[in-house]
Amino acid sequence: MPGKGQWGPAAAIKAEEMQVTETSSSGLKRELKVVVGQSELSERFTSRMDEVKGQVQLKGFRKGKVPLAHIKKLYGRSVMAEVVQQAVEETSRKAVQDRNERPAHQPNIDFTEDKEEIEKVLSGQSDLAFTMSFEILPSIAVTDLSALKLEREVADVSDEAVEKAVTDLVERSIKHEVEADRPAGKGDRLTIDFVGRIDGVEFEGGKGEDVQLVVGEGQFIPGFVEGLEGPRQTRSASSKSGSPTTIRARKLPARTRNLPSR
Repeated sequence: MPGKGQWGPAAAIKAEEMQVTETSSSGLKRELKVVVGQSELSERFTSRMDEVKGQVQLKGFRKGKVPLAHIKKLYGRSVMAEVVQQAVEETSRKAVQDRNERPAHQPNIDFTEDKEEIEKVLSGQSDLAFTMSFEILPSIAVTDLSALKLEREVADVSDEAVEKAVTDLVERSIKHEVEADRPAGKGDRLTIDFVGRIDGVEFEGGKGEDVQLVVGEGQFIPGFVEGLEGPRQTRSASSKSGSPTTIRARKLPARTRNLPSR
């Protein structure tokens, strides 16, 4: 169609030719029904057809001399589609502006699915009606920050707490290195395999492999780990309460703990 998409914006929709009804309002969600009068659409359609008539060139006719009825037959439907599209853009924008709301996104536009009703609109026989739904940005009150008073919290940390924190960090940074041909001593980390027995019978949970213990830190049966000090590769220990318990362990080479410098 000649000049399609090149015509300037039409006059603003007349207030009396546009009806907006709020159909839903929940939280930040809004839904509006917008109706544009048939007379407004017809007026816009006539104005646009006059523009097309001056531009169209058809074989057998001089430019601008093609009968309007013939132009309507060829381009009437597409011209009305343009009119409808522009009317929707203008009215949806005006509907939001008149409410003084800020949409969070472009409104969703929905038309009727009734083909007969759509045909009436495109033929200029019916009002244009559509639904627009959108969410709005919430209103945020700007506070005068100069009026706010803040209380600065000061943490009172004792020397003991600082020392403990530093010690814990040092302990977590310990590196263990193997020293060959040296008996295990206090502070060494041992890796052991052990089997525990009560009255000579193995019991559930009394067996482990590659278990790491540190001599002198009381992580096992009292006296057992200390009994692993020295060069021998196997040790036994007995429980001091309940049934006689014997745990026999095989130790791997001791690892010396090297503390990082402070």
